[in-house]
Amino acid sequence: MVNRHSFSMSKTILAILSVLAIVSLPMAFADSDEKLEFGAELQETLGHFYALEQNLDEGNAELALVHATHPIAELYGSMSEKLVDYTEFNAKLEQTLLDLQNKATTEVSREDAQKAIDEAKEIVAEAQDLVIGDMANEDSFKAQLANTLLETSKVEYSEAVSDGEIEEMAEFQDGSAFVWRAKELLSSMSIESATAKNILLDILTVEQAYDNRSPPSVVAVLVDNVIEGFEAISGVESTESEHMEQAYPSPRKQIKSGVLPNEIECKPELILVLNNSDSRPACVSNTGADKLELLGWGTRA
Repeated sequence: MVNRHSFSMSKTILAILSVLAIVSLPMAFADSDEKLEFGAELQETLGHFYALEQNLDEGNAELALVHATHPIAELYGSMSEKLVDYTEFNAKLEQTLLDLQNKATTEVSREDAQKAIDEAKEIVAEAQDLVIGDMANEDSFKAQLANTLLETSKVEYSEAVSDGEIEEMAEFQDGSAFVWRAKELLSSMSIESATAKNILLDILTVEQAYDNRSPPSVVAVLVDNVIEGFEAISGVESTESEHMEQAYPSPRKQIKSGVLPNEIECKPELILVLNNSDSRPACVSNTGADKLELLGWGTRA
């Protein structure tokens, strides 16, 4: 005979465990999302370090200061929220980023400036180990980080370049540095060589578009090519920047919602171009359409 009390207790325990399991799921996802966000902030910080080094080499004091300041002014606040359980390290990170503004300048020797940057790089690596751990070594995680950087790079470039001219150099350098970081992440992945080569070629095309001061709409299309390569590695759809969605329509989202390529709706001032190989759509300016046709990427719909 089954003991009713035992049976009732078992049901109660199972119910509690089920509730706990359901409740714990969002926390697990939030933890993963939080690590991705923190990792992206660290990657952006490294991008600023790269831009800082370039400006120090060129003796550009103003832009060097901009990139030395951005990590503490724009990124540290969010990073510190994820370091509340590491009070001592959090204080060390803050002080290192604060010191960078004074130690990595054109007013000191290039050697001394590099020493300060290298120290900052070391603490960024420590932060990654502390918060992200082994996940940081996974190709899927790296691919998602790369796409976060690339989505941000599109925004930076759109704010920096107009009519073939750089109007905001700091934003232009930010975008360029974030593309460079995506390339660095790619080089650290253990993926099939053919896949890596294809993504690298797409990144090099983006860098060439930067050098040519191509229209932002063209750069966005070329960056999306890279993003799709990283999506294939991670199996995770890239999230477009909210700022980017305000600046551009999103053909990729329209396609994913079931709209046919030749029925994509572009803003009135933009032209629909379809990729020559797979009819992938892009909404670009008239000049951008010319550029994409010259590149052999696609033709006007």
